[in-house]
Amino acid sequence: MAAKKAKTVAKVEKRDLCIAINLLPPEYRKKQKDFSWFTDRRVIWPVVALIVVIVSVAMLQAFTDESTMALNNELDRVKAEVERERPLLAKISDLEQKQGVINTKIRALKSIQVSKKRWVILFENISSVLPPNMWLTSVSQINENDLEMKGSTFDFSEVAEYMVKLEKQVSIDHVSLVTIATVKIDNEEAYNFTIKVVLKKDLGMEG
Repeated sequence: MAAKKAKTVAKVEKRDLCIAINLLPPEYRKKQKDFSWFTDRRVIWPVVALIVVIVSVAMLQAFTDESTMALNNELDRVKAEVERERPLLAKISDLEQKQGVINTKIRALKSIQVSKKRWVILFENISSVLPPNMWLTSVSQINENDLEMKGSTFDFSEVAEYMVKLEKQVSIDHVSLVTIATVKIDNEEAYNFTIKVVLKKDLGMEG
């Protein structure tokens, strides 16, 4: 059995070692096509990769086109809604302009009210502590919170007394003497003075 198997293997080896020689002239020889390159990895993998890239690009392009179309449809819908609401928007804009005008008038009225209250309080404070021998000749506003007051008195000490009392008033923050000079009034000695009054910034804005 072993000898028979050995003979069979020897025959197969001899057959594999046989070389086929085609003795036909070249013009009569039949050319055989070589398809072995189909199984070559150097060809298969680049082709597979190329196919994957092509499919991916096609899917990406399809997704992009679909997204673009959806966005364009949404944009058209929004434009249509804007056009439908345009009359309402114009009305809102008109109302906003009117509201702006009204707010401006309200602020002006409040400013007048504050200013009026401010001056009422101020003049009440100025007049309530005025000494008996003193009178004011002018009250001038230098800027928003500064006043210049001019007056005369027959008693020199009343000037200092008046300044001290003014500083205690709710409307006044600070008082300073600018000038004082001796004058004759009806042949009597008197004093003309100028004082600067600094008002409180929140005067008249109290609730």
